[in-house]
Amino acid sequence: MPLIPRLCALMSNRTYATCLQYHADEHAKTCIPGMTTDIFDGLHYCTLLGKHVVVGDQCLAHHYFSDDHDIALGFATDSFAPFKKQKHTTWILLVFNYNLPPDEHFQKDNILCVGIIPGPKKPHDADSFIYPLMQELLKLSTGMSAYDALSCSIFALCAYLITAFGNIPAISMLMHMKGHNALCPCRMCGIQGICILDL
Repeated sequence: MPLIPRLCALMSNRTYATCLQYHADEHAKTCIPGMTTDIFDGLHYCTLLGKHVVVGDQCLAHHYFSDDHDIALGFATDSFAPFKKQKHTTWILLVFNYNLPPDEHFQKDNILCVGIIPGPKKPHDADSFIYPLMQELLKLSTGMSAYDALSCSIFALCAYLITAFGNIPAISMLMHMKGHNALCPCRMCGIQGICILDL
């Protein structure tokens, strides 16, 4: 399900366009140096500031989050069983809009579902389902023409994916890792699993 038209629609709605200014207005005024109150205080976001946007091997003229309209996005996926008495699973692909106030990031009405990977089992090639989203994110990195309801003008809407998260099976699928059944199941620590053999 396309992401770009929905982000453009949010910017063309005065109510949502006002909410999307949280990062540029409220957070910029209330942030306390050295204190983490939102994702915009995180190391990854702060590291991106001032750097040129890079798409593939091309370095673009503009910088990450140099415009107040720029949107920070998060991506997550997880599996769920659509039927109570069956073990079939389906994977849902979700995008979160961090430009909204923190108490609205993960509200149901603000979560953008960009796709569903059908079951009955874990996909062998999740990249093929995520590929359309990646193409849209590349376009959003260069800028897409959109209407700003607050200034009543056309501008270049840029959005950047700054987080991707999920449980261990989801992350192992995204990162092409072995997962929780591997010798070293966690991507963050070096703890190794122990193989218990039936004697």
